[in-house]
Amino acid sequence: MRVGTVSKKDFTKNSRLDSSYYLSDGAAAERLVNSFLKQGKYIQLGDKKIATIWQPNRNIIAYAGEGEEYVPYIQPYDILEYLPEERSRLSIHKNDINSLRVTEGTILQTCSGRNLGPLAIADKYIERFVLGSDLIRINIENARTRYYVYAFLNTGIGQALLHSSKTGSVIDHLSIKDIEKIRIPLVAEKDIDEIVEKIKDSVFIFSAARDKLYGLKKKYIEAVGVYREKVSLAEGWSCSFRNIRGKKRIDAAYYEPAIERAVEKIKNHGGVRLSDVAEVIKPSGRYKTNYVGKEYGKPLLSGRQLLQNQIVGMKYLPFSSTSSYKKFQLKENDIAYPADGRVEGRLGTPVYISKSRKGWYASGHIGRIKAREGIAPGYLYMAMLHPAVQAQISSIACGSVVDAVYAEDMEQIIIPEKIEFPYEQVGEAWNMFDRADQLKIEACSKLSKLLKEK
Repeated sequence: MRVGTVSKKDFTKNSRLDSSYYLSDGAAAERLVNSFLKQGKYIQLGDKKIATIWQPNRNIIAYAGEGEEYVPYIQPYDILEYLPEERSRLSIHKNDINSLRVTEGTILQTCSGRNLGPLAIADKYIERFVLGSDLIRINIENARTRYYVYAFLNTGIGQALLHSSKTGSVIDHLSIKDIEKIRIPLVAEKDIDEIVEKIKDSVFIFSAARDKLYGLKKKYIEAVGVYREKVSLAEGWSCSFRNIRGKKRIDAAYYEPAIERAVEKIKNHGGVRLSDVAEVIKPSGRYKTNYVGKEYGKPLLSGRQLLQNQIVGMKYLPFSSTSSYKKFQLKENDIAYPADGRVEGRLGTPVYISKSRKGWYASGHIGRIKAREGIAPGYLYMAMLHPAVQAQISSIACGSVVDAVYAEDMEQIIIPEKIEFPYEQVGEAWNMFDRADQLKIEACSKLSKLLKEK
């Protein structure tokens, strides 16, 4: 049982009666900030001279019909991924598109759901998408202030303050007023300069890594010269019983003609089975869910977390049981992918395992593609990104509730043959992500330490 004393003044000030609010990490963070402010300066996000905080009105989203002009849409938590892709397409003519757009440099704050709190800074890559109302936008004109605010909100102290303000009986929410009331302590000018410089470099390097990967993907698809045809799903397709017999599949997606034609084109261009160049592994069984604190264990990734640069709801397995979890460990230069989930939820999307995630654990819901001797991991990553290959993965997924892709089925998909291409740049891009993460960690750790020492 946790017990604490709350003054009448606190009840009046906060207009809250729930005990979880006063016993939370946020309450401790508030006390720390208040202690710091007795001796130092601060900025408040509600100051209109410093920041403009807003979010689009909640309204019905109209999706684009076939052939209609559209803009690509991503969901709020997609901003935390390395390379988010469109979830759906919104009609240009039936939505207030301008209110859903964001510009480079905007701080995007997640504000709904049980894991609210993580945030990101929009870059040129994110600018190409529109985002819904479950992201609060924080516009700060002064770049130095913007990066410092971003660093503070990413510290444990900043996240605790955000979580302490959440409301909602079923789904947690943050409001614009919750953000506006946050006071951000200012450390010494020289320390601010150092923190800001690291965050600035982190944001720049991360954005450059995204652009590099996106550019490589476009160049690779063009170099392979195979494209997936655009078909009208409304027209449907037919399949003879002779084609179905013996294949043990009666789901329509498995027999989509456009996918069959794409596979034939890849074969005609020298395509190979994935099993010829790699081994696919999907660990069987389950690990004992003995979760521990961050300081006592190694990170464990689930399917969706694999795609995230900022991992939401991370769990840790104990150092003391490494041998028990060995088969779930990730190896550097492996290509991993979500193997269970929903087809429309990025099932089969490849992620390059860089040095920073070497030795991490990944659940049995994540598949691993291990390059055979003499095969470049960068080649496998680019091949798995190809739209025709992704379409094959979608077609072989099965499951009445949760879609699943089995390792033996993955090994049979056809991928483009290895062509002349700068595959080494794939690893370089993922190493850039690592460098960006490290700079951000250093900046936020320094700021946390300074605030706790005051």
